[in-house]
Amino acid sequence: MADRTLRSAAVMAAGTVLSRLLGFVRIALLAAAIGTALRGDIFTAANTIPNSLYILLAGGVFNTVLVPQLVRAIKNHDDGGQDFTNRLLTFGFVVLAVVTVACVLAAPAIAELYMPKELHEPSRAIEKANMVMFVRLCLPQIFFYGAFVLVGQVLNARRRFGPMMWAPIANNIVACASIVVFLFVYRVGDPPSTYSHGEELLLGLGHTVGIAVQLLVLLPYLRASGHFYRPKFGLRGTGLGHTARLGIWTVLFVAVNQVTLVVVTRLAIAGTASGDPGAKAGLFAYSTAMLIILVPHGIVTVSLATAALPQMSALAADGDTAEVAQLSARSIRQTLAIVVPAAAAMIAFAYPIVTIIAGYGSGKNNLTLMSYTLMTLALGIVPFTIQYFQLRTFYAFEDTRTPFFLQCVIAAANIAAAVIGVRVLLDQAHLRFSGVVLGAAYALAYLVAVLISRPVLRRKVPRVPGAGIGLPLLAMVIAAVAGAGAGRVVLWVLGLAIDWSGPLGAVLELAVAAVVMLPVYAAVARVLRIHEVNDVVSMVTSKLPIRR
Repeated sequence: MADRTLRSAAVMAAGTVLSRLLGFVRIALLAAAIGTALRGDIFTAANTIPNSLYILLAGGVFNTVLVPQLVRAIKNHDDGGQDFTNRLLTFGFVVLAVVTVACVLAAPAIAELYMPKELHEPSRAIEKANMVMFVRLCLPQIFFYGAFVLVGQVLNARRRFGPMMWAPIANNIVACASIVVFLFVYRVGDPPSTYSHGEELLLGLGHTVGIAVQLLVLLPYLRASGHFYRPKFGLRGTGLGHTARLGIWTVLFVAVNQVTLVVVTRLAIAGTASGDPGAKAGLFAYSTAMLIILVPHGIVTVSLATAALPQMSALAADGDTAEVAQLSARSIRQTLAIVVPAAAAMIAFAYPIVTIIAGYGSGKNNLTLMSYTLMTLALGIVPFTIQYFQLRTFYAFEDTRTPFFLQCVIAAANIAAAVIGVRVLLDQAHLRFSGVVLGAAYALAYLVAVLISRPVLRRKVPRVPGAGIGLPLLAMVIAAVAGAGAGRVVLWVLGLAIDWSGPLGAVLELAVAAVVMLPVYAAVARVLRIHEVNDVVSMVTSKLPIRR
């Protein structure tokens, strides 16, 4: 079972790696085209809102509750779940269409939710209008996001994991193409602080079309998986009422998350919308750093969790709680074997990382603050990863109520730390490092999440031999710190003779760091007998063309 999970995860990870790389190309192009200050924050916020609203209005149910329901339908229904799936898809498409139209009509009010008080100043009237227009152009993405996840979850339930991870590549290609056209048509010298109508249309529609293409790429795989979709209305007798009852708590869960996102977005934009001179780090810096830290999450964590959730759901349905505990803990350890050194590398080598991504054109003005933002966010990767798996374990038992109450505490910690940090500490010091403080608030919130969630989870899964993560995690941290420390020492010595400045220098710097850090991490892990790290090393080295 473990080998099957790893194979499924490897298929998903391959597509995610390429998609993430193209995502960074998109961010680099955006940074060069629109900068990392308020101009960049306005578009970043508008392009983020559709996904946030989709998650709030439907995504929580689609992402967490439906897979166990679909697995049970495929396993128990005489038609292999065809009727259940068709009714589910039809209902989902209709709901998404209605929600999308309503949101587009309410675009100005939605944009207002995410605007800080600084954007309501008369001097910022044009920037405010730009944000409203971008929100209106991007909101149709809600339907395409939702339909993509609906179809993808059907494929996941049928153990066709690859297509959902490969399809976003098409989205990134379309988005990158729109930005390249933007650079050729509009980029002349330093960008202005506002957008023209043509710039709004090109960037907004370009990104929306990318999400639509992402959905279209996925559709042929639905038929190939053995499911033949036919619109079918009516929910009575399908068991979807049970899904809806489970979904209520999930909707409340994501609602709490979205309240946090609104607060964080407003605080981040406030950092760049202020008229104070000096360096600033706002939403673009925070979002870019978040994209970076989510690379190991998207490649490893999501892949393993997506592959493990159907298995955990089946085990939970059979009442095998001991095996659920084993599978969950094993998946967490396998993930942390890669996530822990990735977090250490992001903290130790933050500046060259952000230089490669945003060190071009208009994007190279806030690299130092962007690197600090990445450092603080990277502190939260490990607790975030653990919490991600813990929530999936709750969902495997169809428990969506407990995660909601846990998330209320997490959101309260995040919001309190963010507001105190930005509106009290930074405002009093007249600093605009909001992205850095928000990163620290995020890390603190997920540390709280792990501490309060693990005791609660013990009520569902027993403490069984081989299901621990504490000692392996400590050993991984020791190995990762040793590797990152060795890398920093070597870079410092070489830096006495080598100029690491600029994107090309940053690439060389990271290459040297990787050559030093990875072998040290693997060697210390072998000494400490971290089996999960040793398994990864063995899997990689077995593929190398080494003559024996």
